[in-house]
Amino acid sequence: MALEQDSGDQLRDASGTRLRRLKGRLFEVALLGATLVGILSLVVLFGYISFDAFQPLTASIRWYLLYFGTVVTPTAGFTWYARRHPAVRTANAKAYAVMFGALTVTLAMYVIADSVSPYDVLIYLLFGTVPPLVVSIYAHVTNERTYTGPLMPIAAGVGLAVAALFYGVFRPFMGILAQWIAYFGITTLPVAGILGIVVTRRWSPRRGVITATAVLLGTVLVAGGLLGVGIDPSFWIVVFSAFVVPVGYVLGSTVLTEPAGRIGVLGPFVLVGGVLVGATLERQLGIQGLESFLTPALLLNSWDGLHASNAGVYPQIVGSIVVVGFMALLAFPVGISAAVYLEEYAPKSGWGGWLATLLEVNIANLAGVPSVVYGLLGLALFRNTFGFGTGIVVSASGTLGLLILPIVVVSAQEAIRSVPDSLREASYGMGASRWQTLRNVVFPEAIPGILTGTILALARAIGETAPLVIIAVATTTYTPPEGLFSSATALPLQIFAARSNVDPSFRHGIVPATAVVLLVLMLVMNATAVAVRNRYEQDI
Repeated sequence: MALEQDSGDQLRDASGTRLRRLKGRLFEVALLGATLVGILSLVVLFGYISFDAFQPLTASIRWYLLYFGTVVTPTAGFTWYARRHPAVRTANAKAYAVMFGALTVTLAMYVIADSVSPYDVLIYLLFGTVPPLVVSIYAHVTNERTYTGPLMPIAAGVGLAVAALFYGVFRPFMGILAQWIAYFGITTLPVAGILGIVVTRRWSPRRGVITATAVLLGTVLVAGGLLGVGIDPSFWIVVFSAFVVPVGYVLGSTVLTEPAGRIGVLGPFVLVGGVLVGATLERQLGIQGLESFLTPALLLNSWDGLHASNAGVYPQIVGSIVVVGFMALLAFPVGISAAVYLEEYAPKSGWGGWLATLLEVNIANLAGVPSVVYGLLGLALFRNTFGFGTGIVVSASGTLGLLILPIVVVSAQEAIRSVPDSLREASYGMGASRWQTLRNVVFPEAIPGILTGTILALARAIGETAPLVIIAVATTTYTPPEGLFSSATALPLQIFAARSNVDPSFRHGIVPATAVVLLVLMLVMNATAVAVRNRYEQDI
């Protein structure tokens, strides 16, 4: 009887095991099916939008053969070669990242500074960086690290507050300077300082000083040469400082220090050179190309609601960049600081602990509140309480900042919470203070997770429409914003407005093309955050 009972138990165990395996397989298949359905849906959606935006059937077969020979084949061949050699692949990826990343940063910096005014940017940059720099120098001279660390963000906040309070006093004096000097101050000086620090840490202080001096002198020579021929050097100062200098440093150091993979730096030049050769041959041979709505006119012109060929969204692009950029400056420091307090400094018991728990629960709930509610909150706060004008940059950025603030706080909390306590205890055991532990141990480990939350927050904010409609942001403007208190609009609002145009060229041409521009803008912002996150993950 005992033998029969054991056999029955083994049979039931085997049947239960097979049933659990079957459930696991079914669950795996269900997940795979859901993933494939989601990806297929996105591909169909993006394909539909791209088909209307690029009009691929309007181009001739010769056009496709031309660009297949000048762009696709050389780029694919070089990429295939790079993937077979790890050193070349690494150098190739680095070259692509620095070239296109620096180009994006250059254009964004110039657009924002030109819209907000380079003099205003210079004022806030000086008052936001000089006080922390003084604190850092004091800490380096006196070797005092206990209080100077937390004092640096406080000094930056105080400096920005002083700049805001006495803006009317400083602005007339700053306006005496030539505009190119303001651009020199907001681009060349920071780039020279950052590059000098990088070279100092990598090689020696002497080389760092030489590098920073070379950047400053090179920019002065560029400005002087352009002024000598009667050209305003403002834009070219930004290009030289934010694009030429970083690209030259990264590519040059790669060629000198990585001989096995130095040929990989040619990857971006193969792509760009193929595009230029193809465009030249297309023009000279008279080949019929794409009749796309995604043209330079769309990117550089102002809006024209009567003729689709003249319609442009340059003011909307600038408005989106300025609104989202200022939103990030408002939301991310506050959100990350709140997360640091709740995780590292808030009491865990007593009334203080109860209050901290209540705050965490409410912040988590706010992350799921509909965006239209935040629009009403922004209307009540910025319009009715502060008396700001309707549809201005500050109101739009502040409203979107309130919208993403809970996401930033929750994601930063999770990232900080995921850092093992053993690392903190080891740091304390070495005699480090709480701030030193937070700066040198917790933050480096938590930054990848914090940047993941940043990506999610930016992706949500840049496509929002309802909050901006509630606070009366204009759906169409014909000039870029001229400051933080001027009116502005965003790409989602222009898409919403153009969708109701009676002309089919707007509904089936301009709208999809503008949607592609919005997607590219969002992908560039997200790719930047992903690149920084991956860099920190590699360092860890």
